[in-house]
Amino acid sequence: MDRESAFEFGEFIVDRTDERVWGPHGTVHIGNKAFRVLVMLIEQRGRLLTKEVLFETVWDGTIVSESALTSVIKELRHALGEARGAPRFIETVYGRGYRFLAPVRILSELPSRCSVPVATAEPGHQRSPEPGGAGEPPLLYVPPFDDAGIADSHPHLASILREEILFSLSRFRDVRLVSAQNADGGGAMAGTGDRDYQLVLTLVDEPGAVKVYARLCRLANQAVVWADAARIALDGSSFNVEDLLHRIAAAALPSMRDDVLRNLPRHATDAYDVYFQNRLLMRRIEGFSDARAMADAWEAMIARYPDFGLAYPPLIRLYNTDFDYTGLGATGRAERARAHELAARALALDPGDSHIHTVNGWCHLWAGELVPARAHLDEALRLNPYNANRLVQVATALMFLADIDAAVALLERCKKLTPFATEAPHEEEGLLHLLMRDYAAAARSLAQVTRRTISSEFYALIAAQALGVDDAGDRAAQWRRHVSARWVAAEPLDNARLMDWLMFQHPIQDIGQRDTILALLRAALEAHPSPSPRNHAPKPLQSPA
Repeated sequence: MDRESAFEFGEFIVDRTDERVWGPHGTVHIGNKAFRVLVMLIEQRGRLLTKEVLFETVWDGTIVSESALTSVIKELRHALGEARGAPRFIETVYGRGYRFLAPVRILSELPSRCSVPVATAEPGHQRSPEPGGAGEPPLLYVPPFDDAGIADSHPHLASILREEILFSLSRFRDVRLVSAQNADGGGAMAGTGDRDYQLVLTLVDEPGAVKVYARLCRLANQAVVWADAARIALDGSSFNVEDLLHRIAAAALPSMRDDVLRNLPRHATDAYDVYFQNRLLMRRIEGFSDARAMADAWEAMIARYPDFGLAYPPLIRLYNTDFDYTGLGATGRAERARAHELAARALALDPGDSHIHTVNGWCHLWAGELVPARAHLDEALRLNPYNANRLVQVATALMFLADIDAAVALLERCKKLTPFATEAPHEEEGLLHLLMRDYAAAARSLAQVTRRTISSEFYALIAAQALGVDDAGDRAAQWRRHVSARWVAAEPLDNARLMDWLMFQHPIQDIGQRDTILALLRAALEAHPSPSPRNHAPKPLQSPA
């Protein structure tokens, strides 16, 4: 080992040669730029490292916003477990740069605990064999863009645009992003893996604009998976790339994931195969028994691969939400406690995953712990503002926290990330308008819902009752029949338990909002008081978006 290829500070070890960081609980997951910044800070031996030097080296002189650096520093602080306002390792020298605080020891050889990644398991839990290991997530290779058509008029546009796209795509933890620098200019990327893809962009000059043609294809056979075009209007030296970023995040990456699911191997060979097989099965859930079996499958995967962070959020959601609302009343304190425990374990594995912060936020919200709930939700947005699903989940939580303005802004952003009008967050907009007491707007939004759910029917019922619609009582009776058909709790369903269940699943913190909705529901149910018989064989349903 080279003399300065490994460093130790606090409870952390950095292997510069293998680009790994180990902490007290195993491998610490950070991005490539975060790793480079960390190494540069360590090498300064406590001296100031200026922003200018970091931009010139880590970003290779590419012009990016200062938020790119602050995001990387925040990622490092989370990975190293620094408390806000009490830095142990990284000191901010405001307006100038950063300084590494902790003493650093050079290692001549790595300790034995760093020979392989180590995961934290439950006390007494014995890890079962892992055939094939964890494997790798889908690979997305982003070669240099074809800018021959604009090189003379806009010589730096392609490199800046590419950096922005790489920066946004790096926020998605379930994609292995590869740039040309990592692949020897592309010569090593003639891959044939089943999960290897390539994003190609061609830039063409137009009067006052640049036309961008984007294409996602499989590396093995160049089969096109997704293609689109965008027009970037130029204004002097500035340009807007948000539309292109939205299209790639909202359409290209989901298309890539769908293609992965369509081409799964018949037999799983690694953890990612198991993960994708489970994700495919999640789409085929038709009732409570399927959802319970799905939870068992995720539990089995976590037992086999306890350090595979992506497996935790779907299981947490099942436990928190009556198994994706297939068995109403199935979630109780034990399920919520298990979800909370899993969320904490997942956060320790990967504190830089926006999905994990989202489920942590919801776990705290359902537990009535509002301050940590908001902190996790804010962090989820910071880590990935390009994922439409996360935006919807965070926006809904913010509605329950009574931050209506923030929820409005997130849903508006989500619309820009939604490639098809039918996939817009109409159900969540309906809830938003209900909480704002704009019942006509709520009814209009809910009328556009194409996948009706227990929640969307409930919101539509409340809007109808508030507007005095003649058939509100009949709607209430129909909705109650749907709830009864999927009710699996030991106690029989009555109006009191129905109200309790609704608030258990809708943790509305504003007392006025909660009382108004319950009063409207009570009035609607009283218009048609006869309960329907309970049905223990729930019909297939769609879970809330």
